[in-house]
Amino acid sequence: MASNSDTVSDSHTNSLSNRSESQPDNDFTHNELKGWLLKRGRLSRKWKKQWFQLKNCDLYYGNTSEESSLKKKIPLTNADLSEANVDKKQYAFRIKSKENGRTYYMQAENESEQNDWMQAICFAKAAGSHGSNSQACVIQ
Repeated sequence: MASNSDTVSDSHTNSLSNRSESQPDNDFTHNELKGWLLKRGRLSRKWKKQWFQLKNCDLYYGNTSEESSLKKKIPLTNADLSEANVDKKQYAFRIKSKENGRTYYMQAENESEQNDWMQAICFAKAAGSHGSNSQACVIQ
């Protein structure tokens, strides 16, 4: 088993929320997920704690939970999503973006968070499909 010495966060703020407030935010879908995950760097392959926010059919991330720090984006349209066995990390998953050709590896703190993220990402990418090529939400 992998060691739990790499904790994802000290303050746990992942949440799935319904945004039907009096002032709707047009930038967000009805199901929003945000919180800390570990992400493996593309070149260094080191794991770094990043704040992620699911927004429409894109997953934004940055160093802090401040909206202005979320400058990096993972496009989810037509992306492949699956659990990953990488670096002996538990609760890891991968997103392989067909839009930019990159593969992203993330690790959640526990199985429940991994399932929440993978389900929300799957629904977001299915909702982002346009035209007659509708996608079923299948997690590999």
